[in-house]
Amino acid sequence: MIETRPDEISPDELRWLRHLGVTKVQMGAQSFDDHILEINKRGHDVESTRQATALLRAAGFKIVLHWMPNLLGATPQSDREDFARLWNDFCPDEIKIYPNQLLANAELYEYWQRGEFQPYTTEELVHLIADIKPSIPRYCRVNRVIRDIPGNNVVEGNRRTSLRQDVHEEMKKRGTKCQCIRCREVKGKTVELSSLKLNDLAYQAGQAEEHFISFNSAEDGLAGFIRLSLPSTDSPETGMDDLNNAALIREVHVYGQSLGVGVEKTGAAQHVGLGTRLLEEAERIAKQKNFHKLAVIAAVGTRPYYLDRGFERGQYYLVKEIK
Repeated sequence: MIETRPDEISPDELRWLRHLGVTKVQMGAQSFDDHILEINKRGHDVESTRQATALLRAAGFKIVLHWMPNLLGATPQSDREDFARLWNDFCPDEIKIYPNQLLANAELYEYWQRGEFQPYTTEELVHLIADIKPSIPRYCRVNRVIRDIPGNNVVEGNRRTSLRQDVHEEMKKRGTKCQCIRCREVKGKTVELSSLKLNDLAYQAGQAEEHFISFNSAEDGLAGFIRLSLPSTDSPETGMDDLNNAALIREVHVYGQSLGVGVEKTGAAQHVGLGTRLLEEAERIAKQKNFHKLAVIAAVGTRPYYLDRGFERGQYYLVKEIK
C-alpha cells in the first residue's frame, strides 16, 4: 500500500506501482469542491481525483480516499453536501475521515487569528459525522474518523481521539446505524454456515460496473466479500496487456478466526471455502457479461492461493481464462 496525491496518478505510474507489488493506493482527496481545494492550496482539482480514481479502478487497485471536513471555507452543511459527492463518480473502497485540526505552526493559524477560520467544536463534529455515516454504502469501509494528533498540539476545536466512539453513541441515541464494512464484519466470531447468504451488490463507479459480492449472516454480519470490477469501453487505458478484455478481481477478504494453514475449526469463516466460492461467483458473473478472462491484483503472499485455483502468472497480474 502506498499513499499519494491524485495528480500523481498516470498509466506509467500505475505500471511502476505494479512492478513494486503495490495493490492498494491511498489518496488525499480532502474535498470534492474546486473552490475549497483552491483556497486551501491543495494544488489539484476535483477532476484530478476523478481521473485518478478511474485509472486506479481500471488497473484493479483497491482505492482509499481521505476526506477532510472543516477545511477553510467549509461549513457543516457544505461538508454534508460534499460528502454526498463521494458516492457519485468516486465510490472508494475505503475512506478515512480526517477532520481538519488547527495547529500553531500551520498557515491556517494566521487565518484563525484574524477571525477568518473557526474550527468545529467536538459537538459539531460528532453531529456532522453522525449525520453522514449512515449514508455510507455497504461496499465501503471506514478506516478512521480522526487523526491521532496529541490534544496539547491542537490550538482550538476537537481534542478527543475517541471521536468514533462518540459518533456511535450519538447514532445509538438517534436509532441510526452505519452499514460500512468495518461495522458489519464478523471479526473473530464463529459463523453458522447454514445462515450465510450470498449477496451481489452491483453499482456504477465512473466508467466501470462494480460487483460487491458478499456472504452475510442472518444478523447481517459480513463473513467475506470479493470486489469484481467490469471495465467498459469508456474505461481508461492502462497500457497493461494482462488486462485486455479482462474482468478484474480487486480484493478478496474473508473474516473470522485466523488459524494456521491446514488447521480447520468448525465455524471459522476463513477456513470454510468462502474465498473459493466467491471466486466462482465472480467468474460466473464475468462470463455472463462476456469477459474472456479474469485478472487478479495479488500481493506476493496471496499469489499461491490464486495459482492453486487455476490462475497463471502474467506480467503484472495473475490471470485465468474463462471457459
